[in-house]
Amino acid sequence: MSETLAEAVVRKNVRVKAPIERAFSVFVEQMETWWPATHHIGKTPFVAIFVEPRVGGRWYERNANGELCDWGKVLQWDPPRRVAFSWHVGPGHDQPDWVFDPNMAKASEVEINFTAEGPGTTFVELIHSKLERHGEGYEQLRELFDGPGAWSGILALYARNVDEKEAV
Repeated sequence: MSETLAEAVVRKNVRVKAPIERAFSVFVEQMETWWPATHHIGKTPFVAIFVEPRVGGRWYERNANGELCDWGKVLQWDPPRRVAFSWHVGPGHDQPDWVFDPNMAKASEVEINFTAEGPGTTFVELIHSKLERHGEGYEQLRELFDGPGAWSGILALYARNVDEKEAV
């Protein structure tokens, strides 16, 4: 491994115009309203994304045919301050394979922290760590997740969704 484990972490953040409770709720209860439809793990696009609200709960998608596809497990559940998931996708060889791998030893972790900065503003920090668990090719996966089409873009969509709904 050429990188240190500290370098195998992606950190992104966004500030949303919403109270902390709403920021958390939109993130975990309305994920399909802001998560990009092109970013699915199942064979076909999702119509819904679910987070079971407890440690050990499932994080998964459902397509239009009712088929379910797991993404990971809930590792931390501390509403409205923190939620963390295991992320069970493999790096593939040349590109990520975006296939669920149930082996917990090969799953990275995505932690989202919510910090109230006032009655109507919340700072949201995402930390994607333990990418080295994905094995060979994790460096490319880290670069991908750190790029504009991954967590930065996803958090921007989330913020736009939260801000638009708050303004209504």
